[in-house]
Amino acid sequence: MLYPLVPKLGDLVVSKKCWETIVLCAALAGTVACGVAEDPRTRFQPDGGGSGSAGGDPWASLHDSGFGPIDVPAWPDGGGTLPNEPEDEKPGECGASSFEAEKITVQKEVQVESQVTTVKPVVLYIMFDHSQSMKTSNLWDPGVSAMKSFINDGKSQGIGVGIQYFPLNGGSCSTGAGYKTPKVDVGLLPAQAAKLSQSLDDANPDGFGTPIEGALRGVTEFCKTYQASHPAEQCVSVLVTDGKPEYASGCSEDPNTLAGIAGAAKTAGVTTFAVGLSGADFSLLDKIAKQGGAPDCDTSSSAWACNVSGGAGKLADALTKIRDTVVTTETHTVIETQVEETTLPCEWGIPAQPDGRAFDPDKVNIRWTTASAETTFLRVSSSAKCQANAWHFDDAEAPKRLVACPQTCDAIKSEPNAKLDILLGCASLVPQ
Repeated sequence: MLYPLVPKLGDLVVSKKCWETIVLCAALAGTVACGVAEDPRTRFQPDGGGSGSAGGDPWASLHDSGFGPIDVPAWPDGGGTLPNEPEDEKPGECGASSFEAEKITVQKEVQVESQVTTVKPVVLYIMFDHSQSMKTSNLWDPGVSAMKSFINDGKSQGIGVGIQYFPLNGGSCSTGAGYKTPKVDVGLLPAQAAKLSQSLDDANPDGFGTPIEGALRGVTEFCKTYQASHPAEQCVSVLVTDGKPEYASGCSEDPNTLAGIAGAAKTAGVTTFAVGLSGADFSLLDKIAKQGGAPDCDTSSSAWACNVSGGAGKLADALTKIRDTVVTTETHTVIETQVEETTLPCEWGIPAQPDGRAFDPDKVNIRWTTASAETTFLRVSSSAKCQANAWHFDDAEAPKRLVACPQTCDAIKSEPNAKLDILLGCASLVPQ
């Protein structure tokens, strides 16, 4: 039996008709090569002498001539085309790589107006009377509790507080030495609260006399020095006492002299508040508060100073009043530049090419899958050519995005649960 020839010679695709001819020629060549005397070509003359004439079977003639059986090789696929014979690819049906469409997010700077409230930093330097009368009049313990309540109040957060006590051994009435040095230095609440509370617990109300001159000079001198080194902050002097200026050797008891100390401090930019517990000289404290620039602590009473004679526990209320008076806030409009992100509903990025292949703009498709249908959009050359179910590149020469036509975008937005895929590798579907 002759072995069938390969049905594809080089790049030449062999048709079925040609295949039969090749096999026939091979058979004839084989007979000559074997030395057969008879010329088999005579079997195929159109004179009717051979079965090779029109309508006859040339293979049968060869068989009848005694050449032996000749197996006619079957056409390789039993049909009319060769195996692996290329078929025309239909655009969008070539097994492209599929990527879920990712929307484009763009950024832009926008001007935004906002209301900003700022608080001017405030420091309270408290000069707290711890003379024996505070203990004998049962003012010390409730006064300490009130002080602790104030410094642990959440609304006091952010202000600075320092404390010193009077009378003070070695303190000077003429210069304020000793009194102008805090027992607990200024620190911001709430971090400072623990130190202040401990100091109050450790303090012992055993002082003799009420050296208001020394206390006033010390509290105001500290604030003048503090403000000079902290110009952005406001330092406020707070004098808390239950007594009169007496039994203090070398210290002035003259109301005008004492009020004048507060007045001089006000000229230097320091406000002085006076707080009187039961037993205090409110006539003197009113003068000190007025000349010290403090606003009326209680407009419902004739007293200008903060009067807490009704109970030492009210000291917390007085300190709160002072805090709320001196803590100033300012609200102003600020225009800021912010970056705003916007997602474009019908524009998508071009996916990275699989296996690092070069991007081919002619082999891109968009497939839209809804609950009821699957549609491959047409690619048009530009936005001017837009139509329903179509898209175009943002830039035909250097594409960076895929953009749905307006009609298509409307349809996409009406189906929020639909799926969009970018297909790479198939010839783009284009209008006919």
